[in-house]
Amino acid sequence: MFAAEMLKIRSMPAPRLALIISLALVLVAAIIVAIVGPTGTNASAYYDAPATAGSIAVSVGAIVLGAWMIGLEFASKTMRLAATVQPSRWRLAAVKFTCALLLILFYSLVVLALSLLIEALMASIGSVSFPFTTQLDDSISLLLQSLLWGAFAFALALLFRSYTAGLVATLVFSLLVDSALALIPTVGKYSFGSATKAIGDLAAGGSSFGSGAPSLALGVALVTVAGWLIVLIGAGSARFITRDLK
Repeated sequence: MFAAEMLKIRSMPAPRLALIISLALVLVAAIIVAIVGPTGTNASAYYDAPATAGSIAVSVGAIVLGAWMIGLEFASKTMRLAATVQPSRWRLAAVKFTCALLLILFYSLVVLALSLLIEALMASIGSVSFPFTTQLDDSISLLLQSLLWGAFAFALALLFRSYTAGLVATLVFSLLVDSALALIPTVGKYSFGSATKAIGDLAAGGSSFGSGAPSLALGVALVTVAGWLIVLIGAGSARFITRDLK
């Protein structure tokens, strides 16, 4: 079953397109900066622009791939066939979740590693000092956050039994609902986004992506994220196991 899922990832166009589009965005940002040629206080744009493009691409791409991994079966009406090959629905969901995490991890590592190389190259072209340690910390933080948001998207796609619904719901939650929750005193720091950001920042030295100390201690942030994912994946798995497949 695991080998079949890996073959599907290699043969389907979505993962390749996500990787190509993400890298293209980084390159376009670098080319634009090279053409503009910022100077003075704006010279940091030589590496900031491709870094920003890479961070946006990875954040969105991880959500897309997380929802795609399980949502593809529902969208293409092949979930019944997949369940025939692997009758244990618990194992089927677990294998797909594991493959989703591996796919997102590989995708994010490739994009962020190449983004760092492009950032360093652009800094050299612009004769700007490149803060490698800071940019690396940011990349590590983003990698962890993207992995967790990808898992979140997987959970919602499984819960709604739809790739489109899972993808849209995750984007709406991350951009609107989670931001609104973060504004609520006391409760806000336990939102999924706040907890994932705390994990990413603490893993990267506590200083990446914004100013200020992380809102939660690492242990509390891990428990918070685990709580969110357990509830969502548990609910999705329960529905997946008890409902008829179409």
